[in-house]
Amino acid sequence: MAEPKRCKECNCTFQYVTSEQLCLSCSQKNESEFRRIKEFLKDNPKSSVSLVATYLEISVSHIQKFIDEGRLEIIEK
Repeated sequence: MAEPKRCKECNCTFQYVTSEQLCLSCSQKNESEFRRIKEFLKDNPKSSVSLVATYLEISVSHIQKFIDEGRLEIIEK
C-alpha cells in the first residue's frame, strides 16, 4: 500500500510507492536534467562543474548530487 510522503525537492505530498523520494514531476525533471548534463559532457568531456552549471542553468548543488550518487564522475584535467 502506498503511503503519503513529502517530495525532497518541491515539498509536495505524493503517494510513495518506490524507494524514490521525489514526486513524479520532480523525478522527471531530475532525469531530464541528468540527460542534458550527460549530453553536454559527451560533447565537452573535461568541462568543470561550474561551466556545466552555468551553460545549462542547473545549480552546482544539483550536479554535485549526481556526482555524490555516482551517476557522474569528475575527470581531472
